[in-house]
Amino acid sequence: MATQSVYKLDGKSSENVKQSFVHYMGDKNATSKQIKDAANSRYVKIDSISVVRSICKKLFDVDNIYEITDAGRISNVSDALTSLINTGGDEGEVKELKNTRSYVNKYRDFLTYCANLSEEALDSTPPYDFADDPDKPFIAEEKFNEIVELLFRKKNIILQGAPGVGKTFLAKKIAYQLIGTKKDENIETIQFHQSYSYEDFIQGIRPTTTGEFKVRNGIFYNFCENAKEHPEDTFVFIIDEINRGNLSKIFGELMMLIEYDKRSPRYALKLTYSEENSPRFYVPENVYIIGCMNTADRSIAIVDYALRRRFAFCDVEPEFGETFKNYLGTTLSKGFVDEVCKKVNRVNDIIRTSSSLGKGLEIGHSYFCQLSSVDDEQEWWKSICKYELFPYLREICFDNEELCSELCHILSD
Repeated sequence: MATQSVYKLDGKSSENVKQSFVHYMGDKNATSKQIKDAANSRYVKIDSISVVRSICKKLFDVDNIYEITDAGRISNVSDALTSLINTGGDEGEVKELKNTRSYVNKYRDFLTYCANLSEEALDSTPPYDFADDPDKPFIAEEKFNEIVELLFRKKNIILQGAPGVGKTFLAKKIAYQLIGTKKDENIETIQFHQSYSYEDFIQGIRPTTTGEFKVRNGIFYNFCENAKEHPEDTFVFIIDEINRGNLSKIFGELMMLIEYDKRSPRYALKLTYSEENSPRFYVPENVYIIGCMNTADRSIAIVDYALRRRFAFCDVEPEFGETFKNYLGTTLSKGFVDEVCKKVNRVNDIIRTSSSLGKGLEIGHSYFCQLSSVDDEQEWWKSICKYELFPYLREICFDNEELCSELCHILSD
């Protein structure tokens, strides 16, 4: 989950070093679990083991092992534990000392890993943190982090919501947070449509310039192969409008291979178009999938149940809170911003509670984010209503003209 910058330990406090070790344990040794599970392991609790604290105090005059960031010094701690083990004693105590030594050695491996990272790898791209992003989505930080952790655990999520709630924009920010930096080369974005096929996505037979037909790998196949060549990195594949494609047809064997516990060569399969000597294919554990789904399109069938089980579904809702108001307030007057939010919230309340509509058809905040050309705020609002909001309301209220008129009146009043 962590970018390599997490493993740059210079100037970090002992607590922050410990947190980096937690990330290491989650990334390198327990990729099917959340990092918070790694935080509860006995490996990262070595700072609370009395014999370790005693040795660190005696050898280096420190109370906390996480104050030591030199692998050679940790080897000295491990050697001291070995000496205690060799003195013999109670079988249970010896066993506990051996376990403790293995925990200490894992920390030493972590420090060695950190030391071996080149400065170029550490500093090539700046770290990304949602909390410090000036162009962040309007979603609450707590919910954002919850979605990131869910993606880390499940490996596949779908962001579902009404049009205009910023699902694709949010997906890119989630990818940055998961990777830990704005590393766009580790992110691929595509859009499904009714003509999209398995041959486009995974593998198929395509004509060549010489008139022959050959097996050609699809975009997701190549993405996974690239991820396999860089196992230390995190890769995120974003599928916009995921429910517009024939999912069973597009995913094929991936219906099994994308599961979080099937991400290894052990579950590799022979693909439909694979040639006799072609290697089996699997989805590596460092690939994460984010799908974006529009809940307003009535023409799209429900998501395949088999695929639904492989994804976690996250609701993305319209955000008209203080963060959104502050954004509009950079260009529009405070009183006008409050009035806009009041009108849209009132309309959304009616849409959400209507038996013929529902929350999946609410008006999203993205309709109001283009502020660069605002000269007159009243004219800006009238234009959005006339050319964007009113047509949308007529579409979702196609069989209820009275309700449509009521909603349009609220916005234009």
